[in-house]
Amino acid sequence: MLAAPDYKAMYLELFRASEQAARLLQEAQARAEQQLLAADPPPIELAGRGEQKES
Repeated sequence: MLAAPDYKAMYLELFRASEQAARLLQEAQARAEQQLLAADPPPIELAGRGEQKES
C-alpha cells in the first residue's frame, strides 16, 4: 500500500518559505529606502514647469 503524501507538511514548508521571501523583500525595500533618504538627491523638477504658454 502506498502512503499518501503529507500535504500538511508540504503546505507548511511552502508557507514558511513564502513568509521568508516576503520578509526578505520587505527588508530589502527598507534598506533601499534608507539609502535613498541618506543620499539626499536633488528635488525632482518637471520638464516645462515655470514656462507659460502664450495664447
